[in-house]
Amino acid sequence: MTRVASRLVRAACVLLLAPALAVSEDVPASADAAQEAARAERPPLVRAVERGEREKALEMIRSGADVNVRDVDDTTALHWAAHRDDAELVEALIRAGAEVNVQNRYGSTPMGEAAAIGSTAVLKLLLDAGADVESPNAEGQTALMAVARTGNVEAAKLLIRRGANVNARERWGGQTALMWAAAQGHPAMIRLLIKHGADVNARATVRDWQRRVTAEGRPKDMNRGGFTPLLYAAREGCVECARELLRGGADINLPDPDGVTPLILALLNIRWDFAKLLIESGADVNQWDFYGQTPLYVAVDMNTLPFGQRVELPPLDETSGLEVIRMLLERGANPNAQLKLRPPYRNVPYDRYTEPLLNIGATPLIRAAKAGDIPVVKLLLEHGALPDLPNLNGDTPLMAAAGKGWINAPTRGAFYTEDQALEVYDLLRAAGADVNARSNFGDTALHAAALRGWHRIIERLVADGAELDVLDRNGLSPIDYALGRIPKGFNERIPERRVETAALLRRLGATVERSEEPNWPAAGTPRIRPWVPGDDVILPPQ
Repeated sequence: MTRVASRLVRAACVLLLAPALAVSEDVPASADAAQEAARAERPPLVRAVERGEREKALEMIRSGADVNVRDVDDTTALHWAAHRDDAELVEALIRAGAEVNVQNRYGSTPMGEAAAIGSTAVLKLLLDAGADVESPNAEGQTALMAVARTGNVEAAKLLIRRGANVNARERWGGQTALMWAAAQGHPAMIRLLIKHGADVNARATVRDWQRRVTAEGRPKDMNRGGFTPLLYAAREGCVECARELLRGGADINLPDPDGVTPLILALLNIRWDFAKLLIESGADVNQWDFYGQTPLYVAVDMNTLPFGQRVELPPLDETSGLEVIRMLLERGANPNAQLKLRPPYRNVPYDRYTEPLLNIGATPLIRAAKAGDIPVVKLLLEHGALPDLPNLNGDTPLMAAAGKGWINAPTRGAFYTEDQALEVYDLLRAAGADVNARSNFGDTALHAAALRGWHRIIERLVADGAELDVLDRNGLSPIDYALGRIPKGFNERIPERRVETAALLRRLGATVERSEEPNWPAAGTPRIRPWVPGDDVILPPQ
């Protein structure tokens, strides 16, 4: 979640009559005897209104039927009439003495049902008959909150004139009517609520999880709430909503409890137009979140999203990711800011444990180089990105470009081509990247290219002075990598055995490799430290 999944507005039960359908005419013949009995015993007036049989219901009312009779879940005919937006029937029920403030088992009132569909006419009838203008449900959701969700400004004006509290909060998430309006993308509703005193910087309830790090050794991306109206608008990408909120005094940089600012959240959800507005309005381009993700890093990360569980739809934004990245850099975004923690898994398959380079210390340049994102690599270098700045493991942008961290799985940035890699390589080399830089595990860009089987990258590296017989900490050479004699990490596929790549390395002068029949321990190749259960599995040569 990505944060896309962890920061959803709760879909509160604004239509609370659905459970009553469990005893409606839709109950199958195979239902148990209790359900059948309940269906048969339902009050005829309630059933008629529920089914939309207006004339039949009106005749029952004229004949003196009890208008306050309750169904098995305490729902009345007035509930259903309001739910169906039937003003004529609502008026008839009220004249016959229907109780307007009645609640059913789920805490729903006729006012709540009318508010959920934004029915100004029904709301007025109920208010004129003495209904509570707030009419909160069991969780404290008021009529104004429900109306704000629909976007019906006239209905909201009516409630406000009758005294509705614009800053009331429901109890489950501590959300206000303004938050609901922002989350549903209703700028006119936002303008009305702000005009009548809605708090533009109100924060929803913050959930204080006691443990966010477990034995797995990584922070958990848990939904902590704490969103502001601007954060809800950022997630949904409602640009006009943002304009109204900013005009009303919203803090453009106020983050959620994990430090995610409206700008970062907009970028996490690929809302380029929204991000552009915030940048132009003065948002802090260097404020990072709990994981150390800056707006620039997130923009670079989201700029290449070839695979994922999101549906590939034509972009609705007029602004491109590249344009946003350029804007960030021109306004002083630090191209060398590094991640402080491994970021949360993103909404793509195989994202867990398949991005070893995008760990602590990763930079926007490493991310762009890994994806073969040529225009972004060029922009970053032009604005001062350091070509050899590594992550915590010592992996450099050149290693990323040469294929390090690549796996044959549909995760973002995985399917860039060798042509793209060559262009990125040339850009990095022109900026002074070191072809012999070694990671903390002793491998180099040549090891990565050999594992990937990219012959032109190998030839370019060797021509630029790359050491052919350099060994990693396990004593493995580029030839060994080409032949798949490497540790198999968690969630990785079996390395390919690239005989032609090994032959190319030998032709270029490489001489060091392990014996075809090495005397390996049962647990794998020799290591710096003793092998312990849970270590990577080493595959012997085929």
